[in-house]
Amino acid sequence: MDPVILARRSLSLGGLLSSLLLLSLAHGEELPSQATPPPAPVLPSANPSDASATPAGEAVASAQPVLPPPQQAPEPLTPPAGVQVEEFVGHRSYDKDGSGWGWVKRANEPWSAAKWVVFEETPGGVVAPWRLLNKKRTADQDFDYRLRGYVAPFSVYDPHTDEFLAVFVPERVEPIGRAAAPPEHPGPPFHRVRVPDLTSSVFVTDPNIQAPTPFR
Repeated sequence: MDPVILARRSLSLGGLLSSLLLLSLAHGEELPSQATPPPAPVLPSANPSDASATPAGEAVASAQPVLPPPQQAPEPLTPPAGVQVEEFVGHRSYDKDGSGWGWVKRANEPWSAAKWVVFEETPGGVVAPWRLLNKKRTADQDFDYRLRGYVAPFSVYDPHTDEFLAVFVPERVEPIGRAAAPPEHPGPPFHRVRVPDLTSSVFVTDPNIQAPTPFR
Protein backbone atom coordinates (compact mmCIF):
# COMPACT_ATOMS: atom_id res chain seq x y z
CA MET A 1 0.00 0.00 0.00
CA ASP A 2 1.13 3.55 -0.64
CA PRO A 3 2.17 5.36 2.51
CA VAL A 4 -0.33 7.72 3.95
CA ILE A 5 1.00 11.26 3.98
CA LEU A 6 -0.34 13.64 6.58
CA ALA A 7 0.41 17.34 6.27
CA ARG A 8 -1.14 20.43 7.66
CA ARG A 9 -2.52 23.00 5.33
CA SER A 10 -0.50 26.19 5.43
CA LEU A 11 -0.30 29.29 3.31
CA SER A 12 3.35 29.83 4.19
CA LEU A 13 6.10 29.02 1.71
CA GLY A 14 7.79 26.67 4.19
CA GLY A 15 4.63 24.59 4.54
CA LEU A 16 4.24 24.37 0.75
CA LEU A 17 7.84 23.19 0.33
CA SER A 18 7.40 20.57 3.05
CA SER A 19 4.31 19.19 1.31
CA LEU A 20 6.15 18.97 -2.02
CA LEU A 21 9.02 17.10 -0.39
CA LEU A 22 6.66 14.57 1.17
CA LEU A 23 4.92 13.96 -2.16
CA SER A 24 8.31 13.42 -3.81
CA LEU A 25 9.10 10.72 -1.23
CA ALA A 26 5.75 9.02 -1.80
CA HIS A 27 6.39 8.71 -5.53
CA GLY A 28 10.00 7.50 -5.16
CA GLU A 29 11.67 10.64 -6.48
CA GLU A 30 15.17 11.55 -5.33
CA LEU A 31 15.59 14.55 -3.06
CA PRO A 32 18.01 17.36 -3.86
CA SER A 33 21.22 16.98 -1.87
CA GLN A 34 20.60 20.19 0.05
CA ALA A 35 17.10 19.25 1.09
CA THR A 36 16.35 17.39 4.30
CA PRO A 37 12.97 15.68 4.54
CA PRO A 38 10.92 16.58 7.60
CA PRO A 39 10.41 13.81 10.18
CA ALA A 40 7.40 11.60 9.59
CA PRO A 41 4.55 12.24 12.00
CA VAL A 42 4.16 9.72 14.80
CA LEU A 43 0.55 8.76 15.36
CA PRO A 44 -0.69 6.98 18.49
CA SER A 45 -2.05 3.48 17.94
CA ALA A 46 -5.83 3.27 18.00
CA ASN A 47 -5.63 -0.22 19.54
CA PRO A 48 -3.07 -0.75 22.35
CA SER A 49 -3.17 -4.51 21.72
CA ASP A 50 -1.60 -3.93 18.29
CA ALA A 51 1.78 -3.65 20.01
CA SER A 52 1.80 -7.39 20.57
CA ALA A 53 1.40 -8.11 16.85
CA THR A 54 5.09 -8.51 16.17
CA PRO A 55 6.90 -10.64 13.61
CA ALA A 56 7.95 -12.90 16.49
CA GLY A 57 4.31 -13.43 17.39
CA GLU A 58 3.51 -14.26 13.77
CA ALA A 59 6.31 -16.83 13.75
CA VAL A 60 4.86 -18.52 16.85
CA ALA A 61 1.42 -18.63 15.23
CA SER A 62 2.75 -20.08 12.02
CA ALA A 63 4.50 -22.84 13.98
CA GLN A 64 1.17 -24.18 15.22
CA PRO A 65 0.15 -27.43 13.46
CA VAL A 66 -2.63 -27.28 10.90
CA LEU A 67 -5.55 -29.32 12.19
CA PRO A 68 -7.90 -31.19 9.87
CA PRO A 69 -11.53 -30.03 10.04
CA PRO A 70 -13.97 -31.94 12.25
CA GLN A 71 -16.16 -34.52 10.54
CA GLN A 72 -19.66 -35.79 11.17
CA ALA A 73 -21.34 -38.70 9.41
CA PRO A 74 -24.38 -37.61 7.37
CA GLU A 75 -26.51 -40.20 9.21
CA PRO A 76 -26.23 -41.71 12.71
CA LEU A 77 -24.49 -45.06 12.77
CA THR A 78 -26.51 -48.25 13.09
CA PRO A 79 -24.13 -50.70 14.77
CA PRO A 80 -24.65 -54.48 14.74
CA ALA A 81 -26.65 -56.10 17.51
CA GLY A 82 -24.85 -56.06 20.83
CA VAL A 83 -22.61 -53.13 19.82
CA GLN A 84 -23.21 -49.52 20.81
CA VAL A 85 -21.85 -46.16 19.67
CA GLU A 86 -19.48 -44.72 22.29
CA GLU A 87 -16.99 -41.92 22.91
CA PHE A 88 -13.35 -42.73 22.17
CA VAL A 89 -9.94 -41.06 22.03
CA GLY A 90 -7.64 -41.87 19.14
CA HIS A 91 -3.92 -41.32 18.53
CA ARG A 92 -2.75 -41.31 14.93
CA SER A 93 0.41 -43.39 14.46
CA TYR A 94 1.38 -44.12 10.87
CA ASP A 95 2.96 -47.52 10.28
CA LYS A 96 5.17 -47.54 7.18
CA ASP A 97 5.56 -51.33 7.34
CA GLY A 98 1.90 -52.32 7.42
CA SER A 99 -1.73 -51.33 7.71
CA GLY A 100 -3.55 -49.59 10.51
CA TRP A 101 -4.51 -46.03 11.43
CA GLY A 102 -3.43 -45.77 15.05
CA TRP A 103 -4.46 -46.41 18.66
CA VAL A 104 -8.05 -46.08 19.87
CA LYS A 105 -9.38 -46.40 23.42
CA ARG A 106 -12.65 -45.60 25.15
CA ALA A 107 -12.72 -42.16 26.73
CA ASN A 108 -12.70 -43.56 30.28
CA GLU A 109 -9.95 -46.16 29.68
CA PRO A 110 -6.15 -45.89 30.06
CA TRP A 111 -3.94 -46.08 27.00
CA SER A 112 -2.87 -49.56 28.06
CA ALA A 113 -6.33 -50.73 26.94
CA ALA A 114 -6.03 -49.14 23.48
CA LYS A 115 -6.42 -51.20 20.31
CA TRP A 116 -4.43 -50.89 17.10
CA VAL A 117 -7.16 -50.30 14.51
CA VAL A 118 -7.96 -49.81 10.87
CA PHE A 119 -10.04 -46.66 10.31
CA GLU A 120 -13.12 -47.49 8.25
CA GLU A 121 -13.80 -44.77 5.68
CA THR A 122 -17.09 -43.98 3.97
CA PRO A 123 -17.19 -42.29 0.53
CA GLY A 124 -19.05 -39.01 1.00
CA GLY A 125 -18.88 -39.46 4.77
CA VAL A 126 -16.14 -39.70 7.38
CA VAL A 127 -12.64 -40.40 6.06
CA ALA A 128 -9.18 -40.69 7.62
CA PRO A 129 -8.33 -37.11 8.73
CA TRP A 130 -5.01 -36.99 6.86
CA ARG A 131 -6.93 -37.04 3.57
CA LEU A 132 -8.30 -33.57 4.44
CA LEU A 133 -4.83 -32.07 4.82
CA ASN A 134 -2.11 -32.48 2.19
CA LYS A 135 -2.95 -36.06 1.13
CA LYS A 136 0.18 -37.45 2.79
CA ARG A 137 -0.45 -40.29 5.20
CA THR A 138 1.94 -38.72 7.72
CA ALA A 139 0.18 -35.32 7.65
CA ASP A 140 -1.42 -35.86 11.07
CA GLN A 141 1.24 -38.07 12.64
CA ASP A 142 0.98 -38.01 16.47
CA PHE A 143 -2.32 -36.10 16.55
CA ASP A 144 -4.96 -36.93 19.16
CA TYR A 145 -8.67 -37.04 18.23
CA ARG A 146 -11.99 -37.18 20.01
CA LEU A 147 -13.94 -39.93 18.30
CA ARG A 148 -17.49 -41.18 18.41
CA GLY A 149 -18.24 -44.55 16.89
CA TYR A 150 -17.70 -48.22 17.67
CA VAL A 151 -15.17 -51.01 17.32
CA ALA A 152 -16.55 -53.50 14.82
CA PRO A 153 -17.24 -57.10 15.97
CA PHE A 154 -15.04 -58.40 13.15
CA SER A 155 -11.38 -58.12 12.17
CA VAL A 156 -9.63 -57.55 8.87
CA TYR A 157 -6.61 -59.47 7.69
CA ASP A 158 -3.47 -57.86 6.28
CA PRO A 159 -1.63 -60.43 4.11
CA HIS A 160 1.49 -58.20 3.96
CA THR A 161 2.06 -58.51 7.70
CA ASP A 162 0.04 -61.68 8.37
CA GLU A 163 -1.98 -60.13 11.17
CA PHE A 164 -5.56 -59.41 12.11
CA LEU A 165 -6.56 -55.80 12.73
CA ALA A 166 -9.46 -54.36 14.71
CA VAL A 167 -11.75 -51.98 12.81
CA PHE A 168 -12.98 -48.65 14.15
CA VAL A 169 -16.17 -47.29 12.54
CA PRO A 170 -16.37 -43.50 13.08
CA GLU A 171 -19.47 -41.34 13.36
CA ARG A 172 -17.72 -38.13 14.46
CA VAL A 173 -14.07 -37.04 14.41
CA GLU A 174 -12.79 -33.94 16.25
CA PRO A 175 -9.07 -33.05 16.23
CA ILE A 176 -7.49 -32.22 19.59
CA GLY A 177 -3.95 -31.46 18.46
CA ARG A 178 -0.44 -32.82 18.50
CA ALA A 179 0.45 -35.12 21.39
CA ALA A 180 3.15 -37.52 22.46
CA ALA A 181 2.71 -41.19 21.62
CA PRO A 182 0.91 -43.15 24.36
CA PRO A 183 3.54 -44.37 26.83
CA GLU A 184 2.12 -47.90 26.84
CA HIS A 185 2.31 -48.09 23.04
CA PRO A 186 5.52 -46.51 21.71
CA GLY A 187 4.67 -47.45 18.14
CA PRO A 188 2.72 -49.82 15.90
CA PRO A 189 2.74 -53.49 16.96
CA PHE A 190 5.46 -55.84 15.84
CA HIS A 191 4.78 -57.26 12.37
CA ARG A 192 5.66 -60.71 11.12
CA VAL A 193 6.46 -59.70 7.55
CA ARG A 194 6.13 -62.72 5.27
CA VAL A 195 4.08 -63.93 2.31
CA PRO A 196 1.14 -66.09 3.52
CA ASP A 197 1.28 -69.73 2.52
CA LEU A 198 -1.50 -72.32 2.20
CA THR A 199 -1.66 -72.71 5.98
CA SER A 200 -2.22 -69.01 6.58
CA SER A 201 -5.58 -67.92 7.95
CA VAL A 202 -6.11 -65.73 4.90
CA PHE A 203 -7.19 -68.88 3.07
CA VAL A 204 -9.62 -69.92 5.82
CA THR A 205 -13.30 -69.28 5.11
CA ASP A 206 -14.52 -67.17 8.04
CA PRO A 207 -17.38 -64.63 7.94
CA ASN A 208 -15.54 -62.52 10.53
CA ILE A 209 -12.53 -61.97 8.24
CA GLN A 210 -12.82 -59.17 5.69
CA ALA A 211 -10.32 -57.89 3.18
CA PRO A 212 -8.75 -54.64 4.49
CA THR A 213 -8.22 -51.39 2.67
CA PRO A 214 -4.46 -51.00 3.20
CA PHE A 215 -2.57 -48.04 4.60
CA ARG A 216 -5.29 -46.22 6.42
